[in-house]
Amino acid sequence: MKETVYITGHKHPDTDAIVAPLAYAHLKNKLGHVNAIALRLGHLNQETKFVLDYFGVNPPLLKDSMKPQVGDLDYDSAYNVSCDISIQKAWEIIQQNHLNSLSVTDQEDRLIGIASLSNLTKSYMEIWDDKILGRAKTPIENIVDVLSANIEVEVEDPKAFTGKMTVFAMDKDNLSSRDLIKKDDIVILADRADAQEFSIEQDVSLMILSNGTSLNKNLYEKAREKKITVISTEYDTFMVARLLPQAIPIGYVMTRENLVFFRPEDNLEDVKQVMADTRYRSYPVVDERNTVIGTISRYHLIKNKKKNLILVDHNEKNQSISDIDEAEIIEIVDHHRVANVHTTGPIFFRNEPVGSTSTIISEMFFETGIRPSKEIAGILCAAIISDTLLFRSPTATDVDKRVLKRMSKIAGIDIEDFAMKMFKAGTSLKGKKAEDLINGDVKIFPIGDEKIRVGQVMTMNPEQLEPIKEELVKLMQEKIDKRGESMFMLMLTDIFKETSELLVVGEHKEKMVEAFGSDYVNGTISAKGVLSRKKQVIPKITEAIINN
Repeated sequence: MKETVYITGHKHPDTDAIVAPLAYAHLKNKLGHVNAIALRLGHLNQETKFVLDYFGVNPPLLKDSMKPQVGDLDYDSAYNVSCDISIQKAWEIIQQNHLNSLSVTDQEDRLIGIASLSNLTKSYMEIWDDKILGRAKTPIENIVDVLSANIEVEVEDPKAFTGKMTVFAMDKDNLSSRDLIKKDDIVILADRADAQEFSIEQDVSLMILSNGTSLNKNLYEKAREKKITVISTEYDTFMVARLLPQAIPIGYVMTRENLVFFRPEDNLEDVKQVMADTRYRSYPVVDERNTVIGTISRYHLIKNKKKNLILVDHNEKNQSISDIDEAEIIEIVDHHRVANVHTTGPIFFRNEPVGSTSTIISEMFFETGIRPSKEIAGILCAAIISDTLLFRSPTATDVDKRVLKRMSKIAGIDIEDFAMKMFKAGTSLKGKKAEDLINGDVKIFPIGDEKIRVGQVMTMNPEQLEPIKEELVKLMQEKIDKRGESMFMLMLTDIFKETSELLVVGEHKEKMVEAFGSDYVNGTISAKGVLSRKKQVIPKITEAIINN
């Protein structure tokens, strides 16, 4: 069985942080060594939605924590049974398969009850009254199965077994006077023709012939007329009487109320607590439809190990998935500065000074000789175009240009034409609220002892931001006040004019004006030629705060 590996970009994902996990998972799965699953740590932005829709690619799995879950365990396969099977059959299944319990399901495998060992052993010890077969609505199939019987007389519309279980052991005259056999009773008897006939006359519901005997040939029609089922078994009378209660369906003895089960998304911390409080031997695992898909026990929790995680397009702990310490980081592929992610041992770390992580992933395809699908090649092109702003960004390199040109041939796209479509779709501010912009493409950078929040809004129509600029400033201030951060800078970037207006709230406004060599006019700093948060903005912020 291949080991599962999760691949994730950073929080508040841009197009590169979505595409890189998808493409790297595609490469890993093509190589065939692991089962790679791409993750995302937030909702898709406008541009990324356009890209995935354009190339017909599904987004990565949305996940917010690395805490181990039930779905991460190698739990046992489900053994689901119908509520109609006999207690005896349930016991056989449990013994033969070394189980602790059975999940009882309906026709669509949805959980309706649990038949545990304790349920079954208790039923064996239970002293039931002689009408238990009827109360439990025991089907004739169970009785035939438990007694290994043959059906002597089968009727189309058999009677319900509502009477008592009784053994015909007395002389029929004495029996009649005592009124011991009544209508609808289940009668155990042998080859005595008078007893058989008397039972039919009393209109019983079921006749069980022991010791392999048969119904008197003169009585078949009478039994059919009365709609009495007749079966024959090789067991003697004692064994028949002993085995008959084991024909009761497990639906009668199973646990129905307050069922304890788990779902794949349940955290193991919560599972451990539930197990400690209930102390059953095993528990069903069900999906969103309540379909039983497996079982787990304490043994599975003991065997649990950390998830394997690959980080792409980031290597800062505060930008990564929550509870990252619960995972084992095995690789990092990135194009940012080396930051503060710690690992327990040596890992594969690939960091290159290029404009996009998708450039590096593309290189890895070329190096391994694996050709990506047309769709994966397309989204890789989109991420490179997005991160480099079609080579307008100072982070763009000749490597990005060379890789994009090669990958675009596989994708079958015209680079300039596609870029215009993508930027137009991604930078439209139609229907956007101020809240959307300050919670969109935002990253938090620890600088010295401070935390600085920097966001970026790409647009081809910057004048559309004017009506909400005042509200943006207000919300930005509220955000850092609430989170105890020093400063919030929002870059309002005009891609094609190659300039950014910087909205700044919090501390260090004067330092930012000095750092970017511009006046603070109408609440913004004009930064001509500034397009890259990583290469042009963060270094200046860092220098201004630390050196001043």
